[in-house]
Amino acid sequence: MASEQISRQTDAKNACELTPQDEARLQDMSSYIEDRVALLRDAEPYLIDMSSREATLSSYFGHTLADKIELHEVASGLGFKDFGLANFFGFPSVADKFLEYMAEHGHPLDPFFTTIAVEPLQDGAPFPMGPAATQTVKFGIPNVILLVEINPATLSEMGVDNQKCIDDLRAHIREYRRLLPAHDGRNGRIYIRIGDCLETYDNDPRHLVAVLKMLGEEDINGILFEDVKGTRFPFETFALVRLMREYNPRPRKILAHPHLGNGTEDAATLECILAGGDGVWSGFTPQAAQGGHGSALMFLTNLMRAGNKHVAEQFDTVKFQEAAERMWRVHDHCEIPPNTPVVGERAYLYVDKYFEQTDQPRDLDPALIGRKSGYQLMPSWAPTYVIGKRLAELEYGDNIANNQAVLYAVRAELNARLLANDVRRYDDPSNLRELVDHVLSQMDEKDLQPAEDTGTAAALTQRYK
Repeated sequence: MASEQISRQTDAKNACELTPQDEARLQDMSSYIEDRVALLRDAEPYLIDMSSREATLSSYFGHTLADKIELHEVASGLGFKDFGLANFFGFPSVADKFLEYMAEHGHPLDPFFTTIAVEPLQDGAPFPMGPAATQTVKFGIPNVILLVEINPATLSEMGVDNQKCIDDLRAHIREYRRLLPAHDGRNGRIYIRIGDCLETYDNDPRHLVAVLKMLGEEDINGILFEDVKGTRFPFETFALVRLMREYNPRPRKILAHPHLGNGTEDAATLECILAGGDGVWSGFTPQAAQGGHGSALMFLTNLMRAGNKHVAEQFDTVKFQEAAERMWRVHDHCEIPPNTPVVGERAYLYVDKYFEQTDQPRDLDPALIGRKSGYQLMPSWAPTYVIGKRLAELEYGDNIANNQAVLYAVRAELNARLLANDVRRYDDPSNLRELVDHVLSQMDEKDLQPAEDTGTAAALTQRYK
């Protein structure tokens, strides 16, 4: 019997030893992860801030001149250097007043971009000068974003074929190259904004390639692309950026702008980097035209989780929390919803030790963005570790906050009250103190003596006792 037991133990041990095939599989996994993390870690991100433009489409209240000024001041204070202006119309608007304000107060205009729609050109007709183009010339704004639609389904509705689309876009590029000051790094920049790249791929992928090839031959600074409906998968962004980069090599910029807010938008911005792109053109916070978008906040903090040092070199990251709070009040006239990732109230209020973020791989240490962590007691769960930490925050002594007998009794009392339908927010200090006082009144004096930490950070199994 003893020999059989030893034999079984030996067989079990041998079954767990790694074979060369196991080692190869592990190496494949490691390479897959580390190669991609390295791309995110080493990326030098470029962003155009659209905070005063993007949320104009989602704000129930709109933006006043004071709002535009505050948004610009907040973004500038973070370290943003380039800004997309809001839409201009054929009637007076806040965007006009903002430009007047910047000019009157002597602000340089080289950080700004106007967005100008590419219109079908007519033989013998003057070059179209809509409201945005007119303001560009009037104020001497030195940089433009040319917005073009290239989807053949859309073009046919406009009475335009694929070749005319390419010809008109080329003509617009050359006209604005003539109108703008010479390109010197800050002035004379032209970006092409394409909102329907993937829709064009669906309908006529060869036309998509033809447009990208033409752009590769023209004097532009980069491409801004968009997933307007936010319905595309992140791997589609990867494939698109890789195709764009084939025809538009660096130093041209490729920036992403995925919509929706269903989670894929922030993954898509990372796929842009992994495929060879440079960053995002977006608002700092997630509010956007339809539901949400891949915001600069989420993009930059995700790069930070990969260990990217360039983010802190470009931006004052410890102001991220304050900036998000101020922008939320401007856009939505309210505080940040508590369950918002990264900047919401609960992002760093831990309900379990396993959620703590410090300086471990892929963590985002809250101190890096101007946050403080804490603990939050949730009655239906509340492990003793969290109860102890929360009580310590409320300045209970070690004889209570590190006393396992007390903490266990508090946990049991929480569940007893739920069984009795006594529903309250027990994380609230007054409610928690009342509950603790009740528990202490039921305990023997010997259970309340000072106690050393008895392992409130115990293994996962302890959470179910």
